[in-house]
Amino acid sequence: MLTPMAPRFLLLALGVLTSLGVSAQTPAPPAPPPTVTVRGTVSHLDPKTGKSDVMSFPSVSVISGSEARVSVAGRPDPKDPKGKPESSMDLVISPTVQPDGMLSISVRVSISHKAEVLDPKEAKRERKRESKAHDGTLVLYSVLAKEGLFSIQDSRSARRWYKLGSTIEGWKLEAFDVETNVLTVSQGPTHQELHLYKSSVEASASELSTVVTVRPGEIAKVPGVGGLELSVSGIVSATPVAR
Repeated sequence: MLTPMAPRFLLLALGVLTSLGVSAQTPAPPAPPPTVTVRGTVSHLDPKTGKSDVMSFPSVSVISGSEARVSVAGRPDPKDPKGKPESSMDLVISPTVQPDGMLSISVRVSISHKAEVLDPKEAKRERKRESKAHDGTLVLYSVLAKEGLFSIQDSRSARRWYKLGSTIEGWKLEAFDVETNVLTVSQGPTHQELHLYKSSVEASASELSTVVTVRPGEIAKVPGVGGLELSVSGIVSATPVAR
């Protein structure tokens, strides 16, 4: 009586072992990327008063490797009957958690000031003044790629030729991209990109493009040009942002 039942038990045992083997070989799903909460402030010079104005941007939670865009309005203009802001700020933020736990935060800042109404004569004089002087601390004017020379103007409006590896006012010339005409300069962990003067928006008192590498919770200060300065920090969370 027992002999016919033995093959059935053997088949059941083999089925259990086979199912266990298949399940053991199934790879575990990858962990979701962490979320980074970025916060900071941007200070810039008020063109009317010449004094520094500080705008804080709200905490932004971004999945590591993704990008977020933020717009912030400045203080209202007391002379405007509608209370329109004197300036506004647009940011593009992209944080990435590195394998060693450090944070790499890419930030592009653009400050817009309320346009003033000038009479035609004053507007003409203003254009002449702007054509004679640029407000950038470092300005890339021209490049001799074969010789590896770069014509750069410093904050004192002095223009000289420099080679890669040179240091100007604390900024080191790191690399040059021939295809995009972008010169990368660094100051410690801070990197900035300078384009040729006529196409440049990074080297001005209203634009800043930078990448900083910091520890989570650490505040990094990025000096810009013309009074522009960025302070930024990030905190890592294991819970992803719901989409």
